[in-house]
Amino acid sequence: MRDVAASLGIAESCLHRWKSRDLLDRGLKSLTPEHVESAALAAARARIAELETEVKIPRKAAAAVEKVVPPKARFALVAELAAEGVPVKQACLSLGVSRAGFCEARSRRPRRGRSGRRG
Repeated sequence: MRDVAASLGIAESCLHRWKSRDLLDRGLKSLTPEHVESAALAAARARIAELETEVKIPRKAAAAVEKVVPPKARFALVAELAAEGVPVKQACLSLGVSRAGFCEARSRRPRRGRSGRRG
């Protein structure tokens, strides 16, 4: 191994990894529990990175919504999301409103219009 690695100009450890990977790929060697856990951890880290990237888009959108949509209108969006199963805490955080403000707005009675009727 040492001679082959030297002739290829690579580290001996690299050649060992290639050999081990080849044996795994051809089914001549099975993964140890440590390798399985390591592969699962690597997959989980990749998925976390992917999800973090996906979350950037809604965060930017929520920041834009905060600038143009008043809190009372955002409370309606929180109520819609809650009806769809999104936790109120998470919806409020995403839309930039307080959970207490949302709960207070939800518990208020409807305001009366100019004609004196409830609207």
